[in-house]
Order: sequence, then C-alpha cells, then structure tokens
Amino acid sequence: MNWAFVALGICAALLGVERAVRQRGEPVTLTQRCIIISLFAIGVGAVAYGTTGLTAPFDNIGRVIWHCAAAILVGALEILIVTLRSEQVSTRTVRHILARSGVVLALLLIAWPLGTAYEPTIGVDRLSDHTFSTAVTLIVFPAHVIWALTQVVFLSIFRIPRDIMRRPISTIALLLIAVGCTGFIWINAMTALYMNTGRITESGGPLALSPLCLAVSVAGAVMLAVGERLYDEISARYQLRQLTPLWQRMIELSDQDLHLSVQNFPAPSRLQRAYVEIADAICTLRIVVDGPYDPESVSSALRRGDVTEDPTRPTLSRALPPRQTRREDLQLIMVLANTYRRTARERGRLPA
Repeated sequence: MNWAFVALGICAALLGVERAVRQRGEPVTLTQRCIIISLFAIGVGAVAYGTTGLTAPFDNIGRVIWHCAAAILVGALEILIVTLRSEQVSTRTVRHILARSGVVLALLLIAWPLGTAYEPTIGVDRLSDHTFSTAVTLIVFPAHVIWALTQVVFLSIFRIPRDIMRRPISTIALLLIAVGCTGFIWINAMTALYMNTGRITESGGPLALSPLCLAVSVAGAVMLAVGERLYDEISARYQLRQLTPLWQRMIELSDQDLHLSVQNFPAPSRLQRAYVEIADAICTLRIVVDGPYDPESVSSALRRGDVTEDPTRPTLSRALPPRQTRREDLQLIMVLANTYRRTARERGRLPA
C-alpha cells in the first residue's frame, strides 16, 4: 500500500466534503462545481491508486477505479480551465468536454471485463501486440490525460502574468496546480512510451515522482479552494485588532445607538461593521481640541473624553483633512486607529 497516495487522497476528499457542506443551499457556479468534483476525484483516485496492490486479486478493481476517477478529474479540470479563461462558457463547449470524458470513461469500463480485470500491467513490445483493453489503458487513457493537463499549463502561461498582482493567492494556487500537471504530463508521456515499447522496467523512475506531483497539485487545489478565504479571515482579524480600541471608544462616546452586535459574524463582516460604525461616529462626534485637528490631537481628545454638543464645534468628519474617495476614508480611519492605540499605550491603557 502506498500511504502517501492514501493520505493525500483522504485530505482531498475531506476538503471536498467541507466545501460541499459549506456551499449547501447556496447558488453554486460551474467553477465551484468543478472544484468540488476535482477534489472528490483526486480523493477517490488517489486512494484507489495507493491500494492497487491490495485490490489486484479482486479483479483489479482499484486499478479501474483510479483510471475512471482520473478520466472524471481531467474532464472537470478542462471545464474549470474554460471557466477561468472566459467569463461566459457556452453550453456547447461544456457538452463537448463532458462527451469526450464520457467516451474515455465508457471505454475504460468496457475494457475492464475484457482484460483489465485480470491482465497485469506488463505493456507491449510493439503496437501490433495491443488488445482492446491494453490499447485503451496504454494509449487512449494517457493521451486523454496529457491533452487535458496541457490545457491547465497553457492557461497558467496566459493567466499568471496577468493576475499575479490582482489575485496573488489564486494565481499561486494555479501555478502549483500547473507544476503538478506538468509533472503528470511527463510521467504519463514517459510511462506510455515505456509501456508501448517493451521497456516496462524503466517506467519505475517516472512513476516514483507521482506522489510529489500529486502533493503539489493537492496543495494548489487546497489553496485555490480556501486560500483567499483564509487570507481574508487572517487579514480581517489583524485589522480588527488595530481598530478595536478606537471602535470601542467611539461607541462609548457617541450619544447615538450605532453599535450592532457582531459576535457571531465572521471576521471580514466584523471588520466591515467596525469601519461603518467608526465612520458614523466621525460624522456625529464633536470634540474639544485646542489647535489643529490632526490624528494626534483627536486621539488625545478621544482618550480624555472631551466630547461636546456645542454646534459651533465641527464634527470630526469636517474637522479632519478632506477625503475624496472611500479608500481615503478607510485610510484615515486606520491612521486614526493606529494613533489612538499608540497614545493609549503610552498612557498605559493598552498592552503593548
């Protein structure tokens, strides 16, 4: 038993289950469906491949399962690549990919009782020595896999330079998948060459790299599935840590009920609410400041609680430097939050 394949397969399957459960009851896009199908196909195929030694006496059931899972996987990858390449995917294109994968899958299932179930994988010396089952498993199947994986590599060449600055996490995930696919292209090409020319003993070298290529591909799939969500969660938690002291102080000083309970919200939603409530407080609070209104003086006044209802005093929004865009508003809030944290820490009110 190859425990590396079994472990990677279990990880991929668990990730597929988590993603399917999380998206249950929500509208699921074609891209999301392909990711889920790919994860399940990797899981089933990797476990079946890792246990082929145990299942060989049982009509080589593990061998046919991993072949079929691979056919499903490459079909899902082809559709995923099409969805990443174009915003509008025609039904005709999807049907062509499904038909191609369906034909290969059907050939694999037909070849099983005709020879794959009991024939060892020994390859052939010449192309004329092929039977129907060996032709399917040693020519048709590798060609189908190589074709589909090549599409992934081509997409990466097209997308990575364009998206690396805009969506770095997804781009890196796609790069990892492309690297794994490139490895599998080489493995399948070399193995097919050896198996069809009577050099089966030389196929062990390329096949030994399969766990590494699968690990890289699974890592890319995991990053593609949860990378951006995890990054958003970590980033939001970090920004919340910076905003929370100012946020709480604004709520304490405001005479309006601006606060909404967000304890059960995810971190990105809490962060958005923090910005909204701080912005609302800035638009309503009037504080007493001797001198110019800048982050230092405003933070000191907020710390002291020098709030007034005197209408002659400007609101913080009007007193602070003018902003033209939403981005400038958020930047000002973050500067004010950092200044408030620093002044409060210097006064011993916050831990370092």
